[in-house]
Amino acid sequence: AIAAAMAGMESEGATSHEEGPSDADTLRILVASDLHLGYAESDPVRRDDSFIAFEEVFVLANQMKADMVLLAGDIFHDNKPSRRAMQRALEVMRDHCLGDREVQIEVVSDPNTNFHNKYKTVNYEDPNYNVQLPVFAIHGNHDDPAGDGGLAPLDLLSSANLVNYFGRARDIENIVLSPILLKKGATRLALYGLGHVRDERLSRCFERKTVKVAKPQDSGSWFNILAVHQNRHVRGVMGAQGIKKGYIKEAQLPSCMDLVIWGHEHECQIGSGMNALQGSSENQFTVIQPGSTVATSLVEGEAKPKHVALLQVHREQWKLDALPLASVRPFAIRDVCLEAQPDDTDLSSEEAMMDFLEEQAIELIEELAARQVSAEESADGRTTLPLIRLRVDYTGFSTCNPQKFGQRFVSKVANPGEILLFQRKAKKQPARSEADSKSAAEAPTDREDASAHIQHILTDFLHGGKEQLRLLSQQDLNTAVFEDYVGRDNKGAIAQAILTTLTKTQEFLAKQSYGAVDRNAKELAIEDMLFKRKAGSAKGAAAGGRAAGAAAGAGAGGGG
Repeated sequence: AIAAAMAGMESEGATSHEEGPSDADTLRILVASDLHLGYAESDPVRRDDSFIAFEEVFVLANQMKADMVLLAGDIFHDNKPSRRAMQRALEVMRDHCLGDREVQIEVVSDPNTNFHNKYKTVNYEDPNYNVQLPVFAIHGNHDDPAGDGGLAPLDLLSSANLVNYFGRARDIENIVLSPILLKKGATRLALYGLGHVRDERLSRCFERKTVKVAKPQDSGSWFNILAVHQNRHVRGVMGAQGIKKGYIKEAQLPSCMDLVIWGHEHECQIGSGMNALQGSSENQFTVIQPGSTVATSLVEGEAKPKHVALLQVHREQWKLDALPLASVRPFAIRDVCLEAQPDDTDLSSEEAMMDFLEEQAIELIEELAARQVSAEESADGRTTLPLIRLRVDYTGFSTCNPQKFGQRFVSKVANPGEILLFQRKAKKQPARSEADSKSAAEAPTDREDASAHIQHILTDFLHGGKEQLRLLSQQDLNTAVFEDYVGRDNKGAIAQAILTTLTKTQEFLAKQSYGAVDRNAKELAIEDMLFKRKAGSAKGAAAGGRAAGAAAGAGAGGGG
């Protein structure tokens, strides 16, 4: 149904591919990121959204005669995707990636250094498979390697010979970026990839210059692309010291790149094609941020129209066309300030407030309906219920029950229980130092998720005093609890973090020379090790926080 509906559609800023004299030298790459397969699987209305958009990506790739597809992380929403999610992914890729169309690109680098599976070869060269559309993918923070064997969901797709999984850093302390060297006619492309690494750790690696870039011979004749999946902007602070949460600055990335494909950020910044792209202010490359293909949070960045990119590379020249995704569920946000309403607006009771907000929601639905294509023209032939969000500033007023309000919109919107978000203006605080004011301004707010609040409270509680952690750092604890145990349902994450720290400490002590019962010397050595570790972490956090003010305002798009 998607293919039939899109057959005559011309993309925004792009035209249908036509054979031309330079086709033999033009490498066409369909670029997407953050597909989050399996998101909202338990929701009876939204459970198929991620899969429908995923299939549209591959329909577009074949329609535009792309030579390959590049996915910049978070292909799956969960580290351990359900059987249903994995099956749907395999079905879509089998339907669209296998076929008789000839693959016109050639991998000329050593596959043993590029790929992570048992077979160490690009999938279309396997004589047992008839691959027509090669897919190259890195992992993100949602689907990164974890658990027994350190496997990622992409390892399963790679073993099924449907994905070429690359960009996994085996040694986090000494990262080597080795390119996949691709040729099509006279065009030579060096494709680098770095799957998600915890932002604080990766930032320290860049600061310590332990990230090395392997370059091909005659490197000046290769067009260099790097796919990454990291935070691009500051997202608040942690603890009483106001340490900024990790992110990667553009200036830290290798300057030899021509293009950087930036995953993890969900706001689409390619909607206007080449006109939307800006060169890095700190480096020579251009950043392409495709955004997500499905809304996983009800924030402003997710409400912008979603696209994938058709990147065409001809020798050392390149061009980008934005291809709009027609199957994405419509989504709009409106801010409502109760204090700014006319005096005759009745907000005296919960029922009266819900009546007023209902009018606002209906207006928003009607605005979306005016912009939305009809059911007959939609990509998959279905009538799509929209997503809406009212951000209500209720300063000076009481609230109403969001669930009770949502009952008025059952069968009218896709998220009836999440329409309302109540928030208040920040209270004025007594005068404080500049550093304290900056820390308070960036601390987690009501809009951030519960895990951010808990991390903030826990860090404050463990900062100083006898309760502070010693062997296990606060950062390692946060990762084990919130990313692995909560985020990925890894039941053994906390025990594994403790065991890893304990093992490292024991290995450190084993390398030292002590008397048979020199307990004091061992304790002093441990204290010295912890002091150096803490100093190193603080230095890395401080370095990562410099020059963040300019970037902080740009992070409204949200990351997943």
